[in-house]
Amino acid sequence: MPRFLRLQEGWLTVGLLALLLFSVTLSIQQAQWADGLTILTPVTIIGLASGIVLAKVKGVPRFLLDLVGLLLGVITILVAVASIMNDSSLITIQDKVQNLFLRTGSWVGVAIRQEMSDDLLVFIMSLALVSWVLAYSSAYFVFRSRQLWWALVPNGIALLINLSYATVNLNSYIIIFMFSALLLMIRFNLLLQEERWQRERVNYSPALAWGFLWAGSLASVVVAGAMWYVPATAVNSTLSGMWNQVNRPWVDFQTRMSALWAQVPGNQVMGGYSSFNSRFTMGGALNLSDSIALTVKSSERLYWRAISYDQYNGIGWTNTAPETLTGQPNSSSKLSLDANQQLVSEDQARKPVTYTVNIVHPKDDILFAASRPVLLSLPSRLNVSWHTLDAVYSVDSTSPSAVPLELRTLMSMLGSAQRELRGQNNTDESLDPLQRLYATSVGPQLQNQVETLDKRGIKVTFDVAPGDGYKIDLRASGEIPVYDDLTSVHTNGALRVNSQYTVTSLKSEATDEQLRVADTKYEQWISDRYLNLPATVPQRVRDKAEEVVAAAGATNNYDKAKAIETYLRQNFKYNTNITLPPAGMDRVDWFLFQGKEGYCEYYASAMVVMLRSLGIPARMAAGYAPGVYDTKTSQYIVRESSAHTWPEVYFTGYGWIEFEPTPSQAASVHQVLTDVPTVEPTPQSTVSTTPTEVDPLKQKNLDDRQQPLGGTDSTFGGDKRPIAVGLMFVLGLFAVALTWWVSWFPWSRVRQRRIGRAGDYYGRMLRWARLLGIGPAAHQTPYEFGESVAREVPGTALFTRSITRAYVRERFSREELDVSDRVASLRAWDSLRSRLFRALPGRQIKRAMPRTRRR
Repeated sequence: MPRFLRLQEGWLTVGLLALLLFSVTLSIQQAQWADGLTILTPVTIIGLASGIVLAKVKGVPRFLLDLVGLLLGVITILVAVASIMNDSSLITIQDKVQNLFLRTGSWVGVAIRQEMSDDLLVFIMSLALVSWVLAYSSAYFVFRSRQLWWALVPNGIALLINLSYATVNLNSYIIIFMFSALLLMIRFNLLLQEERWQRERVNYSPALAWGFLWAGSLASVVVAGAMWYVPATAVNSTLSGMWNQVNRPWVDFQTRMSALWAQVPGNQVMGGYSSFNSRFTMGGALNLSDSIALTVKSSERLYWRAISYDQYNGIGWTNTAPETLTGQPNSSSKLSLDANQQLVSEDQARKPVTYTVNIVHPKDDILFAASRPVLLSLPSRLNVSWHTLDAVYSVDSTSPSAVPLELRTLMSMLGSAQRELRGQNNTDESLDPLQRLYATSVGPQLQNQVETLDKRGIKVTFDVAPGDGYKIDLRASGEIPVYDDLTSVHTNGALRVNSQYTVTSLKSEATDEQLRVADTKYEQWISDRYLNLPATVPQRVRDKAEEVVAAAGATNNYDKAKAIETYLRQNFKYNTNITLPPAGMDRVDWFLFQGKEGYCEYYASAMVVMLRSLGIPARMAAGYAPGVYDTKTSQYIVRESSAHTWPEVYFTGYGWIEFEPTPSQAASVHQVLTDVPTVEPTPQSTVSTTPTEVDPLKQKNLDDRQQPLGGTDSTFGGDKRPIAVGLMFVLGLFAVALTWWVSWFPWSRVRQRRIGRAGDYYGRMLRWARLLGIGPAAHQTPYEFGESVAREVPGTALFTRSITRAYVRERFSREELDVSDRVASLRAWDSLRSRLFRALPGRQIKRAMPRTRRR
């Protein structure tokens, strides 16, 4: 073999490293995140080759070599990405690169503004950058700095993240990664031993390397097979709880990525509607698993809502309820609800339905509940919107139903006090009207209620007009929760596999006629949150809504909603394998006029947007369709593939009513019923309206729901194993690295101080010498080794000699050292240790610098 092709590490090391890198690259390609990912193959090859070549260049400063590598990487990535740009207006490679820079700058601006982007090309370029960095850095760490762990761990993390999000089966790639990583570790450590034997002129058999590799291959196969057949349920059940604890810092990142890369196919598992995050983008092809998500014992066929969304931005939806609490920055917007504590509902024509939910695949802390939940068997937190209150209520003239729930108890007390004041014949003229109010029999209760409301952030004052009438007005200001705007229900902590809870919900039984005549005057919170549309919604979408309701002859909000529902069900094709809408185009506009096919999120979004354009309040709901009823177990089996979105329309007095424009589900029915039950409102609030007090530094984690990586069964609780296997492998690598570090790190600083044996201090000196790269050599005696340390680290001769002399006496003499000699060794080690510690950075830098050839 020509000399320039010879590698000290051997081409077998190159092959194993390439196999490890391509287990990551090919897994990304097979995940089918986007078209054009074939460019990752040449990018990885060039990155690996350039890394090896530059790692072997001698006599050139390292930073110059890295600059060359960086320039080569930028050129490779730009050319590769430009090769898949098919815009006919971009002819030359220069035009394509310039356009790519402009799109990247635009994407960065979107990321800074925390908006949504739909530029898929930037996503492809990001993956190309990751592939290049992994290949180039891995080559450097293996062939230059000889730090194998810095090559294994980043690649393992990249593979783990890809497997966590992927919707296809990628089990084989984790096996390939494990196999190549274990063999590379064996080969690498054997290489270091061979170099040491050669320096020390130790004879060894060349066949020893192959023997170790064969044994390592067998061990790798055994380990891979053992991890493959680990029982999925037991492992996932245990790891799920652990993962929920460590996964929280990644949730905001996950949500942001789903917004910045809205065009990514399979975005449903990167933050789509099936992830039930606080926001989602409308994606391309849908590929949900068939694993069981939950089972429900219920006498009614219901939709199991997880969350609802109010804000549409042209390419996705956001739940902005937490943002409505503005006056209490150190508090969470979620309300605390005790187990079995009754919620209040003033919706008419509803009947209670009780059901039990068994969570098979937890979605962190989300509780699935149907329609209007009013009673839960678990302590929970309610995600509601908040309304700013600044009003005056007269005890005489204000209807109780017009008074917020938080103030009804106080208003009732004021009514009692007013009647008492009016019935008094002799009043104490020395007291002002307010003092007379507090002097009534309910005065102490009034004072206590005022203080309670003040703690909740509601300020109240009383205007008392003296005279025969004793007219009393209540002035209130502050922020109050909107119970009718309950958007999601959460537990106080992450749910575990097979967690069970019971819910009582109020199912609507409002008839067609009742909904047709419902009042169209809405409260302020409805107008603020559920009638808004972005200015970017094309006019033809609004015109189409007018056209549909006009053709149906609809004159009221209910008939208009039914007309749009029927139009969407009859004129569009249900298809989960759709292409991505063009970048920059409104998703609803694309669905109605160009794509004309899609799945639930497109149907529901179109209906909500069209209704809002007509002035009808509507919102997007996400959760699960009813599922399949199992007669054997008398329960509904709800699978991940049942993840669903549907529109909900608000009717004054009747609350949120579900509609179903998606033709794959049964149409909504609001039939005429006799003797419709009406749920009377509770006379006072039964839920604590005090926002949960939290640490300001922790508020973000409480306000935003935390979702595990991934949205289908590729995460814990499903049938696939790649996430469990990948996580176990990465944790195994970490354990091995930690073990190595523990064995080498001088822990004397944290151990209990005691007078040890001279051999202890000599052993510590040996470990430090290895860290400094100064021995010991196999042929050196203890005295020779001590002198070599003294030469390499100036100012240590006195201490190395003292420790070495005591060690030799202790090791080879028949008499034990007395206490004074051991104390002297301890003092010598204390002095030597500080000098070795100060010398460590310089020695490491010196070892990292390129070695010049000796003349």
